[in-house]
Amino acid sequence: MKTGGRLHAAVLTSTALGCAAVLATATPAAADNGLGEKGHSRYVVSDKGTPVRVTTTVTVTNQVPPSGGRYSYWTGYALWLPNGATGLKAVSRGSTLPAKVATRRGLTFAEIDFPSQLLYGQSRTITVTYSVKGAPPRSKASGRVGPGFVAIDTYAPGDAGQATIDLESPRWLTLDVGEKFTEVTNGDTRVATITGGGTGGLMSAVSMRDISQSTSRKVTVGKATFTVQAFPGDRAWQTFVADRLPTTVTTLEKLTGQQWPQARTIITEDYSAQVYGWDGQFTTTGITVNETLDHALLAHELAHAWADTEHLDERWLLEGLAQELATQTTKALKAKDSPRPTVRPTQKGAFALNDWAWDSSSATAAEAYGYPASWRAVHELMAGVPAAQRPDVVRMLTSSHSVYDAAGDRSVATHASSWKQAYDAFEVEGGNRATKASMTTWVLGKGDASAIALRSTTRTAYAARDRADGDWAPPRGVRSAMYEWSFADATRELARTGELAAKAVAAQQAATRSGLPVTGVRHAYELAADVDDYKVVAAQLTAFTSQASRYAQLRADTDSPNPLARLGALVLRPAEPLADARAAVVKGDTKAADRALETATSRSSWSTRAGAAILLVLLLAGAGVALVVRRRTRRKAAPAVPVVDSQPAAPEPADSAMAE
Repeated sequence: MKTGGRLHAAVLTSTALGCAAVLATATPAAADNGLGEKGHSRYVVSDKGTPVRVTTTVTVTNQVPPSGGRYSYWTGYALWLPNGATGLKAVSRGSTLPAKVATRRGLTFAEIDFPSQLLYGQSRTITVTYSVKGAPPRSKASGRVGPGFVAIDTYAPGDAGQATIDLESPRWLTLDVGEKFTEVTNGDTRVATITGGGTGGLMSAVSMRDISQSTSRKVTVGKATFTVQAFPGDRAWQTFVADRLPTTVTTLEKLTGQQWPQARTIITEDYSAQVYGWDGQFTTTGITVNETLDHALLAHELAHAWADTEHLDERWLLEGLAQELATQTTKALKAKDSPRPTVRPTQKGAFALNDWAWDSSSATAAEAYGYPASWRAVHELMAGVPAAQRPDVVRMLTSSHSVYDAAGDRSVATHASSWKQAYDAFEVEGGNRATKASMTTWVLGKGDASAIALRSTTRTAYAARDRADGDWAPPRGVRSAMYEWSFADATRELARTGELAAKAVAAQQAATRSGLPVTGVRHAYELAADVDDYKVVAAQLTAFTSQASRYAQLRADTDSPNPLARLGALVLRPAEPLADARAAVVKGDTKAADRALETATSRSSWSTRAGAAILLVLLLAGAGVALVVRRRTRRKAAPAVPVVDSQPAAPEPADSAMAE
């Protein structure tokens, strides 16, 4: 089976269709009732939508010998017409035989009368021709024939190895056949041949398609573009799908917590999936959906955009999750959900769902239990998760993530999720306390019980470690082993990293005191994956704790209210190497951090003395300035004292009159 699909409501199977008359009685019976059959049917298909022309040639032989005076004979033959027929004609030995279309127990036959009894050892070859017009979409009648598409059941009578079907068609029609076949191409014509036979003859569902003859319609949902391709003339299906796409996709996006993953998607009305027993299919190239106007089917196939084999490794999980998403979608949109049969894990034919194999491309009896049981298992698991957390669980399952992932680290998930990773997602991420009960009931085999018990013990040790190392996640070596359910390895890695937990807490405490970001050393701790990594991280944690503590003390010293230290810092500038130290510690450059811290320590320790010296110099300089000022003040004051106070008075000049 291709990625994703939903089981067809009624899986096509071979039916015993040989019709014999014993002692002049005509009743349907299998070929092993004594009527040997060898048959060949040729179906001629056009891409124009004209009826399929069918020619079946069958040779029947009476193989019942007389016994006890009684003998068996046949008066006619019944040929199964799986798609109905028009223009029925039967010819044998150059003569036309009476033939009519009749229905028995819901099956349609060509009932052909023999002109004489077919006695023991006698054979008769009959050639039957008719046409298949096909029925309109969603008709109860089988067979669909139209421009660019044909979907019919083909049949040839014949015992084991005695039945052959030839399918003649234009070579450009894509061909899906439910049986192995060979093909030969001659010019524009291709003939595919199926061989086999046995009880009931040879039957195969066939679908042919020329996609270029589809009618298309574009639908945009957010950034995604959908192309809806319908059979020519089936506007009802095209409108139904196109109108429901926007709300269905956006609802699924909410349920998964993720945007539609593809930029362009083609949704095609087709029967090719039904050839293998499915109502629809999701592949990397597009989605095929049958002709029914089924909202739940559309939602199921769309859900496979997330619930796919890239992310989910087991079939029950892929199909169960897709159906659960479809169920939630139809409920949210108040649309009709698809009915599912009630199944029990104790019923006949039940099996552990993790044993549901992928090895068949066609539906088998296992699907009748596998599909409904898978949905019930996932539905039960999801019901135990609080509604607010369900998108987180779905996102984890459909995006290759694990409960053991750490922020800033790539996911430890290295493969698609199996039941083990799903168990973790539902129990740890979803908080579903009934995970073990649901898994044991529906999914797990007897041999899985020991794994559950060992997980419980190791999870207890892991949880203790997760608490012991503070806010950080345990090293990757531990987390990877837990993700893989390799509990012996996980126990070993827990022992190897025991001493790292205390160092991790010390580093976190030092970071809190210092105000330094701890991102770098935290990532180193959480990404450590082996013994060599653990040794390196141990040294890094020790260095970080020591350097962060020194940094915190130096920052306190630098921010000291001591005025002399502040004064000295103006000259020595210890904040500069301290900033360098911060950058180096955060970066994890131990040597550069040590150099910067030493420089900052030296400058900080001298700051008070340098401040005192600066203050002394300033005081002395201030005193000298004052003395100089006083001296200068005295020199300027002396000339201001009157001269007469310090020297004899000069003789007064002689009076001129007296001189005379």
